[in-house]
Amino acid sequence: MIFARLAMPEDKDAVLSLAQMQVEETLPHLDFRRDLAEETFDQGIKHADPTFFVVEDNREVVGYLMGFMEGYAFTSGIFVVQEVLYVRPDKRGTRAAVHLIKEFVRWGEIVGAREWIFGVSNDFQPDRTARLFEKLTGAKRVGYSLKKTR
Repeated sequence: MIFARLAMPEDKDAVLSLAQMQVEETLPHLDFRRDLAEETFDQGIKHADPTFFVVEDNREVVGYLMGFMEGYAFTSGIFVVQEVLYVRPDKRGTRAAVHLIKEFVRWGEIVGAREWIFGVSNDFQPDRTARLFEKLTGAKRVGYSLKKTR
């Protein structure tokens, strides 16, 4: 059975392993730093900033989503931002990503978000992922994201 939920402290090793896989697969020009990943995860558990969600398949964590809740700079209200969505390669094609996205949307509703921001900040299947976001959430493509690397 596949289901998504908020990450708990006991998910740390699984999330950090997935984060390392994600960096190696989708951002090969960058070096994974476990110490920074641990700090980020601990900050998420302690302060929900960022907020981590995990997806389990038969009680095994097989993917995660990392998001943020932000206030607008010049208007009232909050918005939520999905920064990372990663599912283990052998679990792609299952409903793991679907469950993570739906749980993220539900969380945004609970916290009173006015907008949900979804995106792909690397070259790993951006069109396929964007179509999934559009289909599941009704989000529309707006603007551009440009990246310059060293």
